[in-house]
Amino acid sequence: MGTLAYLFFAPIKVFFQQTLFNSLMSHHKSIRLMISFCVTLFLTVTIYSCQNNQNNNSFSNNNGIRIGISSENLIFEEEITSLAEQATKKRVTIIPKGSVSLVNMACKGELDAIAIADEMWPDIKCPSANWVNTSGTLYQSRVQFALPKTTAQSLGWDNKIVPRQEILDKLKSGEIQLATTIPTYSNSGYNTLLWLTRETIASTLTPEQITPESLKPLQPIYQNLGKSSESTGYLAETLAKDWPENTLVALYRFLYAPDGKALYHHGETLSLSKPVTLIEVKPAITVTPTWFVTTENETLKTQLIEGVFNQLEAENPRKFQQIKQLNPPLPNTVTKEVTPIAEVHRQLLDNFHPSVRQKRWIIGIIDASGSMRGQGYEQLLAAFSELLEPQKAKDNFLYSPDDRFSLIIYQRNDAYQIPLNSQPGEEISRETLWETLQKEVKPGGGTPVDKGLIMGLETAQKIPSDYKLEIFLFTDGQFRDPVTPELLNIYQSIQDKNPELTIVGAGGVNTQQLQQLSAKLDARPIISQNASETLDELLKAFREAQI
Repeated sequence: MGTLAYLFFAPIKVFFQQTLFNSLMSHHKSIRLMISFCVTLFLTVTIYSCQNNQNNNSFSNNNGIRIGISSENLIFEEEITSLAEQATKKRVTIIPKGSVSLVNMACKGELDAIAIADEMWPDIKCPSANWVNTSGTLYQSRVQFALPKTTAQSLGWDNKIVPRQEILDKLKSGEIQLATTIPTYSNSGYNTLLWLTRETIASTLTPEQITPESLKPLQPIYQNLGKSSESTGYLAETLAKDWPENTLVALYRFLYAPDGKALYHHGETLSLSKPVTLIEVKPAITVTPTWFVTTENETLKTQLIEGVFNQLEAENPRKFQQIKQLNPPLPNTVTKEVTPIAEVHRQLLDNFHPSVRQKRWIIGIIDASGSMRGQGYEQLLAAFSELLEPQKAKDNFLYSPDDRFSLIIYQRNDAYQIPLNSQPGEEISRETLWETLQKEVKPGGGTPVDKGLIMGLETAQKIPSDYKLEIFLFTDGQFRDPVTPELLNIYQSIQDKNPELTIVGAGGVNTQQLQQLSAKLDARPIISQNASETLDELLKAFREAQI
């Protein structure tokens, strides 16, 4: 606006000074100079006023606002964004992630505010942080179980409040399977794990009670999950496409249509292929979606509290009323449990991967061709450091001492396993793999992805059957179609191991090529066009493969 004002008024100024005044006042020099000065002053003030007015009503070009919102709260994304922009006059970036991940980011000072799934997480992750929450509950909800109607009827659960012990027994026997989010990343999955743990060990838990031995009874459940995901929203989207008949799903209550015929996902209604029964359990798994302001900037803190979160319900009362309708009160006979102390949660989170989930053998097939030089490869190394360095893996809840790894590099005209001279299926320490990957692998040459895939699949043939087999292909997709009859035959030969293949692409990605390859190999594609997002995409892939 300031530039436009200048372009508009400047010619007028010149016109007055050089033409009109010269013709009218050629014999009155002193008067001409005085009026010229007044006109110049007037136009200058006008231009400055336009510029200043624009600055006062525009977004700041610096220091935008970053607000994390977990998937169950994304229904408020539009309101939070609008109110925050009005209150702060700054650009607002919404970061959609799981509650645990958002709290981790906030603990590092990477977010100005968060709207997460439960009020307990800040105290668990960084209790010394100076965050503000003035009774910032958004609404009340619960984790709700659901089963396809025919299965619920066969179990006698279609018109019954089911005790927790009965749920636990059916899951442990394998008669039904659980679909849940990753407990160390997402709140709904964690609260489901905590609920089952309380039945396995004790309703009132102490940190000392949570041990590898006491958690062992949960292994049959979490090593044979029906479906899993790092995100509650993504799990809902997956189930809308395919809800297995024997799968007991744990999602938030407000994600289900009351008649059990649809799921709600980011404002859309996803019809289910079969109707489901919403199953009430006792005790209930209650959650309290809550907001926290995490910034240390006192002015911004006040703006976010008073101008955003305290105004949220007034901004859209109809939406809050709809949420209340989707979260009906619990039956009078159903009790709620008090959340344990923070140390209990920390102990359970730390022990889940080493003690509960199935041990994994991860085969990484890594593109080290010339096209991977630069930020994409640097981010790939950063992701592997989070997985292979034990302390970082523990901090990211990615660590289990029983996990094993094989890394295949493909570049120039060949593929090879690192360290050189190591054998397929050989147990190699994390430290050795990480050191070799850093020091001995340098991007360059061509992209023989077919050779990398064949070597990776041949390695998979030699992995012991008691490991969950995870295969990751990392690439930018700059290659010809590698699928040959030989490759398909090898891939078919390992299907009895139930491998999970994920194709991860980031940075200058040939999206079409990767999607076609994923379809041919029945793989899950994780694709990002931005090389700077490679780290997030790889960590997401590792988390998704955990259970």
